[in-house]
Amino acid sequence: INAEYMGSGNYAAWKANAIGSNNAAAVSMLKQEWKEDLSTNDAILLALKVLSKTMDSSTLSSEKLEFSTLTLGPGNVPKFHILTSDELKTYLTQAKEIREKEEKEKERKKEGGS
Repeated sequence: INAEYMGSGNYAAWKANAIGSNNAAAVSMLKQEWKEDLSTNDAILLALKVLSKTMDSSTLSSEKLEFSTLTLGPGNVPKFHILTSDELKTYLTQAKEIREKEEKEKERKKEGGS
């Protein structure tokens, strides 16, 4: 078990976690879909998927969200980046396309297709 302290100072015994309202649903989704080898891009898309299903908002927008990443650069030097509004809009567009594709696939399976 990998134990970590989240930004709130709360102790979490897993690598992907959520706090706040609807955190149980968010953690459940993260446990199902988070993988050890997720790229930063895929991790952001997963976070957007979780937020879209757990936030009390009908649509996600770059005006309502702020994202940042913390990665290790060359020489294991930590690199912190706050996504710009344009970067976040690009991710939101990608997330919407993925969501629509998943919904079509579910509908196809529901109708008995493969």
